[in-house]
Amino acid sequence: MNVESMLSATAPTTGTDQVRRVKETTGRVIGSVFFGTLLKAMRESSLKGEYGHGGRGEEVFTAQLHGLIAEELGMTIQRGPMAAISRQFSRQAELMGAGAQTKQ
Repeated sequence: MNVESMLSATAPTTGTDQVRRVKETTGRVIGSVFFGTLLKAMRESSLKGEYGHGGRGEEVFTAQLHGLIAEELGMTIQRGPMAAISRQFSRQAELMGAGAQTKQ
């Protein structure tokens, strides 16, 4: 699912609501890309001990848990490249909102 389809699926009504949703969606996507890759590499590592392994259930559901963790991390980090990307998308959303208001 790409950013455009996520944004079109949640059609906001006000400019501030649109900016909030853009920030949230951007955070989720960035988290999935950056943190999801990191967590996947950790999951596939061979550093599994004899104790503390959750068996087949852990193997099956860890990827889903890591996906949720990555999205949440993306929404909470407000520094570096994540903040820059979020600011850029927010500016675009504000401009699009202002353009839509002037057409009406």
